[in-house]
Amino acid sequence: MAFHPDWVNLDSSVSVPGVIKHDLRRGLPFADASFDAAYGSHVLEHLEPGAAAQLLRECHRILKPRGIARIVVPDLEAIARLYLEALGAAAAGEEQAEFRYDWAILEMYDQGVRTASGGRMAACLGRKLSEREARFVASRIGREAMRQAAPDLSPRSVSPRTVLPRMRSAALELRAQAAAACARLFLGADGATALREGLFRRGGEVHQHMYDHYSLQRAMGQAGFTQMRRCSEGASDIPEFARFGLEVREGQARKPDSLYLEGRKPHAA
Repeated sequence: MAFHPDWVNLDSSVSVPGVIKHDLRRGLPFADASFDAAYGSHVLEHLEPGAAAQLLRECHRILKPRGIARIVVPDLEAIARLYLEALGAAAAGEEQAEFRYDWAILEMYDQGVRTASGGRMAACLGRKLSEREARFVASRIGREAMRQAAPDLSPRSVSPRTVLPRMRSAALELRAQAAAACARLFLGADGATALREGLFRRGGEVHQHMYDHYSLQRAMGQAGFTQMRRCSEGASDIPEFARFGLEVREGQARKPDSLYLEGRKPHAA
């Protein structure tokens, strides 16, 4: 997660201080015309299309006239182009193309169909990659995402930032285990599996939809935004956006697979 203390930060699960826990499907807990800018990175694709449309309308509502919404999502068009390129190269027998092809399939489907955290992508990242494979994956999802998907299992230092989230995670795991035990008792093994998978899929990790520049611009337009423009990770009409470090880390895009789109709330009628 990327956040900055100069912003009002929301997340569905609080992992660090200074972030408000809030279910975005319930609207935004702010008054009309409260903010100059709204920013969401890799959030919209985790919502069903109807809920995503409602969130965009909420962003429009809380913005002042001429306010800017910056929405960042995985770029479906880029993934599709990667898939087609890798498919052709792999079919032609090009060296290393098979890995790119397999990875493109993961980008397309894994986070939409997985039934356990990390899915097949984490398993892929957990094995030893060649230098070329690691460079390729980093060029797609960034090194930060690689660490998140397949974290180092060596002992970690304990800090106030990590203790509370770990305790909360342990409590949730115990609750899930107790629920699974009850489901197994009354519904059998298949019922316990269905409960586990259902709870996971409702937990927010899976992708419910994907966007390209056309569909995202259309969705923002339907929410009331105008003057949409596609940006790069380092460019924005939000004043001083670069200084917050939300998209660029150490001179590189934090999530290179992203589509960046901005739109403005029109002047009040």
